[in-house]
Amino acid sequence: MSTATRRGAALGAATALAAATLLAAAPPALADDLDQTSAETLAAIEAQSWPEYTLGDFDIDVYAAKMLLDQGEIYPGELDLEFDQDLHDALVSYQDAFGLPAYGDLDTATWEHMRDLVFGQHQFRRGDTGPVVVMIQRQLNAKFNYHLATDGVYGYWTEQAVRDAQGHFGIGVDGVFGPVSFQALISYQDYDR
Repeated sequence: MSTATRRGAALGAATALAAATLLAAAPPALADDLDQTSAETLAAIEAQSWPEYTLGDFDIDVYAAKMLLDQGEIYPGELDLEFDQDLHDALVSYQDAFGLPAYGDLDTATWEHMRDLVFGQHQFRRGDTGPVVVMIQRQLNAKFNYHLATDGVYGYWTEQAVRDAQGHFGIGVDGVFGPVSFQALISYQDYDR
């Protein structure tokens, strides 16, 4: 498949991602951890730098971005830790589709857009299932050394791990994974690799 064809397909998929996210069978935009988190903690999390990745990088955060793109039907390549050419091309298409600077890197603007698009309308909680839940479980396992099953089921143990991570970050502990929890977890880089 040519690069132009892949970009066209990815553009269509990006549009589908936006529509699917907005129409997700979820309660209306919940405040999730915003209502229960102090203004100081929110400011501190917002001040954290988003990690930036480019071709050749390997990281659990790269996997997270791939999973979010894949869930939105944008082919990011193999769902692994490697920032490869397929991910670069998928990011260019995603960035083009949403009017972001289209460098093909995982940068602040792209992370923030993904956060708002995926977690702005639906916060994940016990009973939810799917690839975003797998991403949450894998992030928690990598960054907090949990041993969660990466089964895509937001069950009791996933909720408890989210609660623990929220407590670590100073977020209101409710076990609901929303935009603040996502930003805190992705920007958290002080963990044993």
